[in-house]
Amino acid sequence: MNQKPTQKDLWKNQQLEYLHNCFIGISNLTCSNSDCPLVYSWGDIEKKQSKKGKVAFYKISQGKWVVVDLEKYEENDLGGYDNIEIKFKSGKSQRTKPTDYVEPKKDKGLISFISGILPNKPKPPKEIFLKDEEIVLFFNNSSKTSNLLDAETIYLDDLWETKERIKWDQKASKKKIINWVEQKVDGEDKAYKIDQWENDYIFNIHNPDITNEIKAHEVYSTQNNKEREQLWKDYHEELSELKEVYGIRHNIQQKEERQNNPEIDMIKSPFLALERDKWRERMKGIKDFEDKKGCNGIHTLSYGSYQEHQAEIMLQGQVENLEDKEEEENKEKPVEYLENHAKPN
Repeated sequence: MNQKPTQKDLWKNQQLEYLHNCFIGISNLTCSNSDCPLVYSWGDIEKKQSKKGKVAFYKISQGKWVVVDLEKYEENDLGGYDNIEIKFKSGKSQRTKPTDYVEPKKDKGLISFISGILPNKPKPPKEIFLKDEEIVLFFNNSSKTSNLLDAETIYLDDLWETKERIKWDQKASKKKIINWVEQKVDGEDKAYKIDQWENDYIFNIHNPDITNEIKAHEVYSTQNNKEREQLWKDYHEELSELKEVYGIRHNIQQKEERQNNPEIDMIKSPFLALERDKWRERMKGIKDFEDKKGCNGIHTLSYGSYQEHQAEIMLQGQVENLEDKEEEENKEKPVEYLENHAKPN
């Protein structure tokens, strides 16, 4: 029987989902082909990369691809991958032909013997291996790890404890009415007093010198919330550290009027370094997808806002125009000129 998740479990799962979405939502992929299967599936690819660090893109048929789990792989000396194994949503697994695979030899005599004894026994199905051109691998970063590796242990447990202390302080700071009474309350021991103070609005204090039923009362409320302010400050500082360590974009200090653009860029720089690493890894998969004729369009990958993505598209367009211009200039030059410049000095 599955145990019901605690409030702490639900909170941590919610926080992890929010933090993963910060990574998933900042990645932008566009293609000059409006019907690109990679663009359609990019959100699912990013989700698996963020949570697992790796994912596979499998070709079902011409122009139709599906995102699947990447279970196993081995890097080879040529920069590629061998012994790949993927898993579909149904739980079915499929692999590429192992590098040390040996075709089983068929013993005709044994087969005839078994067929004579068990004539209706079906033959074992022949394993169908993945083809290299059917599979494209994507990795989250150069270390091939998930985005929030060990974040739950390092940060979220401590953040939860700080939240609990804040909650306790809020509860303890509630306004109360304190009555000074003559009659002793039944069961008035230390545990009773603590429970009454934490859960009741009215708190009775016994004083045998009081002659009236209720001699006096006073209203208690906290006048100083500095401890809670410090707890909230600690909470936000630790959350900010988590985001900085794992490369989630956020402003680590309040924007001031005196801040100019270079200062703001310096604030963003810790996140940009990790994003560039991710960009390079994803571009390897995108190039492999293009080389395997997954799409004939031009793909542009960027991180950040819409304006940053537009800047990336403009930069890519400038590079392509420069390459086209050089190609046109080389076509116009005499053959003798090209041959002379092609020879080594």
